[in-house]
Amino acid sequence: MSFLRTSWSADPFALGSYSYLAPSDLGSSAREVLAAPAGRLFFAGEATSISAPATTTGAWQSGDLAAAAVATTTGPVVVVGAGFAGLAAARALVAAGREVTIVEGRDRIGGRAHTVPFAGGVADLGASWIHGAAGNPMTALAADAGTDLIPFDYDDQIGADEAALEWMEEIAWEASDADDPEAHPLSDLLPTTLTAGQTWAVAVEIAGEYGADPDRLAIAALDEGDEQRGGDALLSDGYGALVSSAAAGLDIRTDWPVTRITQDAAGVTITGADGQTLAGAVAIVTVPLGVLQAGAIAFDPPLPDEKTAAISALGMGLLDKLWLAFDEVFWDPDVDVINIVDPESPGAWPFWVNGYKAFGLPVLLGFAGGAAAERNARLTDDELVASAMTTLRTAFSPGNR
Repeated sequence: MSFLRTSWSADPFALGSYSYLAPSDLGSSAREVLAAPAGRLFFAGEATSISAPATTTGAWQSGDLAAAAVATTTGPVVVVGAGFAGLAAARALVAAGREVTIVEGRDRIGGRAHTVPFAGGVADLGASWIHGAAGNPMTALAADAGTDLIPFDYDDQIGADEAALEWMEEIAWEASDADDPEAHPLSDLLPTTLTAGQTWAVAVEIAGEYGADPDRLAIAALDEGDEQRGGDALLSDGYGALVSSAAAGLDIRTDWPVTRITQDAAGVTITGADGQTLAGAVAIVTVPLGVLQAGAIAFDPPLPDEKTAAISALGMGLLDKLWLAFDEVFWDPDVDVINIVDPESPGAWPFWVNGYKAFGLPVLLGFAGGAAAERNARLTDDELVASAMTTLRTAFSPGNR
């Protein structure tokens, strides 16, 4: 058996998986404030998206919006970050005739979209799905890259606790009528003690969706984003194919971690970890929320108080993956999703994607979100795999099949 694990909280260029709406006085307006320009600095990334936060779609659309705002300026543009937000902004500006340079701290492009070889195919370590394929810019990118969409149906599943899912639907209805939902945590709507099934449902529907547990998530988070159309899909060649296609022809400098961004009346100066600098008329900052929250980039002059308040008001969630490859398929080969309600640890490994149906390979992809992912991040490789295998043996031992 071979495996791949992710640990996005330990990645200094991410420090988490994606943003979520935390309880605060700012509420969802924090995303708008984060997206607003600050002098010669413009901002993009999934955390700034109102329509599709925490998704590649939101990241791409935010890059387009930032490029449109920059179009009112003149002169060279520096884009900080070569994820989908940065790539979208750069492509739009280059198409309009602007001089654009992208600097990226990692030794690769793509940001939180990262595809690697695995088990005779590929594995997405970050973003995996296109959510709402109809009219989605990711769908258009997949077509440009020559990558096939693999339809994925979350309802094509086994092992779910249906009573617990119905309970979660009732919680969602309560959330829609809650008072001051942006300022209060979702945990306010939950009982103090949960059954094993309810713990599993929270792990899948909340921690696995938002990367945060109910005590950290605003009630209003359940209503964020626009309605998705067209179903969901995985990618036959992974998101890496889309990244490569989107980056074609752009001036991208990798291994260029930014430590300081200075602006004055003349323009902006971007300073790297080794002291080298890059000048521009304006800059588009697309680094993840976790990096901004950590203060990894110093801003001179400091960002406005309302901007720093918005950065603090949002949360950076954590969703990690474990890819496992086996010699043969021992699970139902014909379903998209395998749920496991482990009575001993129902929130540890609650949700698995059937890689055999999706990719034709004897692979399972397990997820852990929120506090469970934080605990997993502290485990060694052997401990992590052993934990997942304990859950799988519980579900697939002869007496439980």
